[in-house]
Amino acid sequence: MSIRITQRMMYSDMVGQMQKNLAAYMESNEQGSTQKKINRPSDDPAGTYRVLTTRDDINATAQYKTNVDTAKGWIDLGMDILGSKVSNAIAGLKSLAEQASTGTYSAAQREIMADQARQYFGQLLNYSNTEFEGKSLFAGHKYDSSAFEEGLALTSWDENWSKVINQGGYSIQGAADSTTLVQFTSTGNLSDPATTYRWSRDGGETWQDGTVQERVHAGPPPKTYYELEAGGVIVTLDSDMPVSAADVDAEPGARNGTMLYIRPTAVYQGDDKDPPPQMTIMGGQQGLAASASGAFHKNMLVRMDTAADLNTAGNEFTWSYSTDGGATWITAKGQTSGGDTVRLPVPGGYMDLDATAAGGGTKVPAGTQVLIHPSRADLNYEIFKDTYISVNGVGKDIFGGYYQGKPSIEGDANLFEVVGNFIGYLEGNNQEGCQKTLAALEKAHETVLAESTRLGGLSNRIEMALDVLSFQKLDQQERLSYVEDIDLTELLSKLTRQQLTYQTVLQSSSMIMQLNLAKYI
Repeated sequence: MSIRITQRMMYSDMVGQMQKNLAAYMESNEQGSTQKKINRPSDDPAGTYRVLTTRDDINATAQYKTNVDTAKGWIDLGMDILGSKVSNAIAGLKSLAEQASTGTYSAAQREIMADQARQYFGQLLNYSNTEFEGKSLFAGHKYDSSAFEEGLALTSWDENWSKVINQGGYSIQGAADSTTLVQFTSTGNLSDPATTYRWSRDGGETWQDGTVQERVHAGPPPKTYYELEAGGVIVTLDSDMPVSAADVDAEPGARNGTMLYIRPTAVYQGDDKDPPPQMTIMGGQQGLAASASGAFHKNMLVRMDTAADLNTAGNEFTWSYSTDGGATWITAKGQTSGGDTVRLPVPGGYMDLDATAAGGGTKVPAGTQVLIHPSRADLNYEIFKDTYISVNGVGKDIFGGYYQGKPSIEGDANLFEVVGNFIGYLEGNNQEGCQKTLAALEKAHETVLAESTRLGGLSNRIEMALDVLSFQKLDQQERLSYVEDIDLTELLSKLTRQQLTYQTVLQSSSMIMQLNLAKYI
């Protein structure tokens, strides 16, 4: 069967073919102008998805590199402070301690050394308050303020007093430019009527007398405490203490009765990583208590899905926990053991609920939630997906000093306390104390170097992260180019073919349209 071809059909078909070839030609021309194979989602939907996801990956890698660069600045500065600046200051203090430990130096000469030691103390205080980009390097998460501030603390060679001091059983108000020596001149207890003492600000050259004052805090409950005043500095002792009278004719600086040194220290103002974590109970009966133990790196929510009577053994219940703020929950089943308590295992440790003192009964209602909030002193930077690195330090665990009313590090590893004691011994002309300082400085230096070594390990990790991110960025750019960028050689060949095709269509169409019946009549 033959088909009749009309002029209209011929014209429509030829125009359609020309438009189709011209559209392909113009598409290739646009690709040549933009150097991109994909200029709109409709060009390649699957390729567009790959382009968008790869661009997201590249942006994330760029952010990780920025984070790594910032972390490198923090850690390099911390290594320089601890490994160089602080170590040099400790070396200078060791040199002073070696000199002061010999018997050839007089009280006046030790006084001069004390001035040098105070300069080193000031340097250490400045180093501990070092900032990076306006943030304190050693203040934990409270990086918006200084890590340490100067204060006063007590030293005593009396074992009873030393124990109370280490437990934070006292407080000091006031300020002093030099060490204050306090010697008791009566034997007995602080609570004895008219317990007397004497104090000196010039290393025992001159003394002034004082009397222990017994005070009562109104409470509730009422509490007795004792005050010693020495030239504007007030020492408050929380409990009664035994004292021994000093021989007022003995040589200054010797062990003589109960003696106190009121000398400088540094007080930590930052936060810590010390357990236990903070607990917040939302819902539940009045008096319900919660505690947690373990290594928790982020906030955790624990929820009671069904009610549980903690006083009944064998009561089954359902509970859940979330580590992403409640976005997703992991559900588990538990069973009470009686005794008004229950222990729930959670990632990193466990949580205990205690209804012993609950005035609202021992039944924990469904819907009760507990937020486990660990102490978070770390300032973390994400260097890979879900991989973080802590760049700051907890100053009290490095430099020591005082924290929450007592020495933050026990013994000779507490650098600020060692230096503060050394200043007290120098200004009190205590040769034996200066001798003790030498070994103590070695111990304190080990603590500082341990942190410097840890930072060195982090620095190596950051260097490797930079290398990995550089290779990762290059790979992502290559993948993006493969999907998105045009091959110029291939495009030029394609454009030549399309141009020739379009010209052929135009020429053939022109020849066909010239053929008509009138030419053959």
